[in-house]
Amino acid sequence: MTNIRILHRDPAGKVFDGQIEFGLEQFAGQVPMIGDTIVDPGVLQGQDRNMPQNRSIWTVVGRVFNPRDREDTAALIVESRDGNLADEAFI
Repeated sequence: MTNIRILHRDPAGKVFDGQIEFGLEQFAGQVPMIGDTIVDPGVLQGQDRNMPQNRSIWTVVGRVFNPRDREDTAALIVESRDGNLADEAFI
């Protein structure tokens, strides 16, 4: 089973482990490519998940494969931004 691990890149360019993993099936069986947009599935408790401003939007800026140490995992480096009304169509 292939896992997708999320790594975040902050505005200064530092990459850190987001401690989040997904199964490949959660991405329609595809490893997201650079430039793809992912809607963070998490929403703070008590917030409406259908409101774009309550969601984070991730843009894939890199992909990392480590076949020797993590042969069943692909890591995505993402940059995060707050959702807004322009994102309403896909939330």
